[in-house]
Amino acid sequence: MKTKDKIKNTSRELFNSKGFKNVTLREVAKELSISYGNVTYHFKTKNQLILCLYQDMLKDTGEIINTFDYNNLLIGILDAPKITFEISIKYLFFYVDFIEIKRSYSDLSLMIEQDNSSRKKRYLQILKQLKIQGVLRDELTDNDLDYLMDLSGAMRTFFFINLNPNDFFYKGLKTKYVVYVNNLIFPYLSAEGMKQYRSHLE
Repeated sequence: MKTKDKIKNTSRELFNSKGFKNVTLREVAKELSISYGNVTYHFKTKNQLILCLYQDMLKDTGEIINTFDYNNLLIGILDAPKITFEISIKYLFFYVDFIEIKRSYSDLSLMIEQDNSSRKKRYLQILKQLKIQGVLRDELTDNDLDYLMDLSGAMRTFFFINLNPNDFFYKGLKTKYVVYVNNLIFPYLSAEGMKQYRSHLE
C-alpha cells in the first residue's frame, strides 16, 4: 500500500475513534511510525487531508446510483442502504463531527452543500421515474419527494450521530439501519409499490 493511502486510512480510523478535532497530523505520523515531514509531503494541512477523505467518500457513494437497474428502480432504492451503511461506518467522523467540520472548513462546507444539492437532483429524477412506473403514489408532488429526501438524510445523520461504542458489537445494527431508512419510503408507495416492497423483503 502506498504511503499516501496508509496516511488516509490511519487518519480516518483515528478521526473515527477520537474525533477529527482531537487528531493532529503529528499524531498520524506517530501512529504510522513515519516522519511528520512524510505526512505533510502528501498532505500539507489537515484541511487538505479531510478534503481528500471527503472526496473518497463521495466517490464511494456516487457509485451506488450507477448500479441501479432503471427497469427495477425500487429494488435499487431498497438495497442502497446496505451499501451506504458500510460507507457511513467507514467515514463515521463525517457524521459525528459534521457541524464542527462545516464550521472549521468553509471550503469543505461549500462543497458539501453543492454535493448534497447535486445528489438530491439525481435522486429526485429517480423518484419521479418511480411515479411514472406506478411505484410511488401518483398524487405526490415534487415538494413531497423533496421532503422525503430531506427526511431520509436527516434520519441517516441522526442514526450515526447517536451510535455509541457498544452499538458496534450489535450484529443487527446494519439490518436496523436498513429497516429505518426503507420504512421512510413505505407511506409514499402505491399499492403496486407496496407489493414490490413486501416481495423484496421475503
